Amino acid sequence: MEERNMTVINEDYKLECINIYDVDFIETDKRKIIYFIGEKKYYQITTKSELDQFLYDEGFESLDRPNLVNLSKIRKFDEELGKVYFVEKPNDKSTFATVAKIKYKFVANIIKRIISHNNNTNTVVKAENEKVKNKLWRYLRQ
Repeated sequence: MEERNMTVINEDYKLECINIYDVDFIETDKRKIIYFIGEKKYYQITTKSELDQFLYDEGFESLDRPNLVNLSKIRKFDEELGKVYFVEKPNDKSTFATVAKIKYKFVANIIKRIISHNNNTNTVVKAENEKVKNKLWRYLRQ
């Protein structure tokens, strides 16, 4: 039988992969799904806010309400349409994620710097505030 892995939250509140075939039984408690393997419990990730928490340190950022974007994959930012693309020269069939208008001021400079880093070009963009600066340098140090 081949493995069927899934990402869950372990008892130490860290992400972990388990093989579904190793699960002894599954239970629900207050609408939370719990997987039991031996004496250990693993919890299903059920909300975007849980993903936000866990994937922030992995370089994902919520640029708009419905999305989490892997910053290392962004290659182009269309400020006019509020879209980030994952290829340098997008066309009408290119995949994109939206950027909330309210976040433009916060993310525009950081996205430009990340794109420069991702595309190995040399664009200097100044961070406007400490929060942006910290996020930028944290990402670029990875």
